[in-house]
Amino acid sequence: MRKTMVLKWMGVLGFLAGIVFGGMNFTSATKNSGDVEWNGKQLSTLEVNGKPYVPAEELAQASGSELHKKRNHYTVSSRLDRIMKKGVIRVGTTGDYKPFTFYNTNTKKFEGYDIEAAEIMAKDLGVKVKFVKTSWPTLMNDLLADKFDMAVGGISRNTERQKTAQLTRPYMNEGKAPLIRMEDKEKYTSLQAIDQPGVTIGVNPGGTNQKFVDANIKRAKVVVVENNLEIPHMVAEGKVDVMITDSTEAMYYASQDKRLYAALTDNTFTKSQKGYLIPRGDSVFENWVNLWMDEMELQGEFTRLKEKYIYNKQSK
Repeated sequence: MRKTMVLKWMGVLGFLAGIVFGGMNFTSATKNSGDVEWNGKQLSTLEVNGKPYVPAEELAQASGSELHKKRNHYTVSSRLDRIMKKGVIRVGTTGDYKPFTFYNTNTKKFEGYDIEAAEIMAKDLGVKVKFVKTSWPTLMNDLLADKFDMAVGGISRNTERQKTAQLTRPYMNEGKAPLIRMEDKEKYTSLQAIDQPGVTIGVNPGGTNQKFVDANIKRAKVVVVENNLEIPHMVAEGKVDVMITDSTEAMYYASQDKRLYAALTDNTFTKSQKGYLIPRGDSVFENWVNLWMDEMELQGEFTRLKEKYIYNKQSK
C-alpha cells in the first residue's frame, strides 16, 4: 500500500520521485504549515516517512501542464504541448487600450496591434485563438488562475510584474511624450517649454501619466480629466494645450486627427517597453514565444503592425 502511495505522490522538497520533467524549469518549493508553496500557489501534501509529497495531478494543474503516465513514470509536459494538443491558445486581454487592444461592440470582436499579433501566433502554432476578457486590476490573478495561457495588450514590462509572472522579451520601446496641436509643434520642443505659466496640461487621474505630471510639472496649469479618451479631443479643440501620455498612444491619436501632433517620440521623457505576460516556470513555452517574437521582428511583421495600428498606414 505504501509503495503504491509513494508512486502516486511526487516529492518536491529536495527530489521528485519517479518523475521526468520534459525540459521544464521549476522554482524550488518550500514547506509551510504542512503545505507546499509553488510559484505562489498552495499545494496539498502527504508525508511519507517524514518527507512531504504532493500529488502529481496538482503540480501539473498548478503549472498549466499536462500529466502523462507511462508505467511507473509521470511526465509533466510544457504548456506549449498542452496548447498544441488541445488545438487552442487562450489569450487574455483588456480590450480598452488603443491601439493595442480594443473590444468592438459592433462586431463583438477584439481588434488592435496585439490582437492581430496573437492571431498570427496561433496560426504559426497551428491552433485556434480564444480571446478571454480580463481587466487591468484582475490581469495577474486571472493569469495565475489559469484563465488564459498568456496576456497581451500594451502590457508594460516592469520588475513588479516579474515578481509574480514571466514577461517576454520586449517588442516595442516607448515612454512618456506630449500630444499637442500641430500648430504648436515648434513651440513645445522640451519639457521645460511645456512647464510654463499659461500652458494647460490635461491628465487622467490615478495612472502613470498623472504620476509623471505630478513629479515633473511645477509651473503649468494641470487639469484632471476623468475620462482619458476625452483629453486628445480637448487638445485638438484648444481646451487644453498638452496631454502627456505614452508615446504609442500619442502617435495613435495624431494619426487619427490631423490637428494633433505627437512630439518628442524619438526622445521621450521616460523609457519603457511593451511585452507579453506568461506564467513563470515553463522555459519551454517561454523560449518558443521569445523565438517567435524574434521571427516576427526579423520578418518585419512587428513593423507592419506598427505602421497599421499606430501610424494608421495601410499596406498596399
